[in-house]
Amino acid sequence: MPILHCQFKAQGKGLDGKLIELPPPLGLQRQGPLVQVAISPQQAWAKALVDQGKQVPPPKVGFALLDTGASNTCIDDQLALDLQLPVIDVGFIGSASHAKTQCNIYPIQIQLVGFPILFQSPRTCGSTLKDKGVDLLLGRDLLARCAFFYNGFSGEITLSI
Repeated sequence: MPILHCQFKAQGKGLDGKLIELPPPLGLQRQGPLVQVAISPQQAWAKALVDQGKQVPPPKVGFALLDTGASNTCIDDQLALDLQLPVIDVGFIGSASHAKTQCNIYPIQIQLVGFPILFQSPRTCGSTLKDKGVDLLLGRDLLARCAFFYNGFSGEITLSI
């Protein structure tokens, strides 16, 4: 069972305006449970490209927020364009600030950088995420395959499959 365990570090400004190290619990609270990921086209779609003699776009490395509030995994729409992902369907998503909003659906694969943790996400919702500092929301559709522990007291997370 692959396990990712990390303690968060962050910096902030002290009263004198200089950068200081923040305690891990505050780092986790400010950043949220972020993990580095490599995002690429889903295996089945990549194979179809190869079978057609086309080149598969290389993976893009970015950050994913482990988001228990998101029912579905979401990718930044611009990143999906950069990866030349096909729009395989149109769906709807909602959030705390928006009612039902139309979105594109993309087939992707997600690898946690440095770990043998790989997710196939054939129906990933497109959204605007870059302005929130993330490339991907790893939602409950994929977290349902994991054990995820958020330890706010120590500023640590643990994710295992």
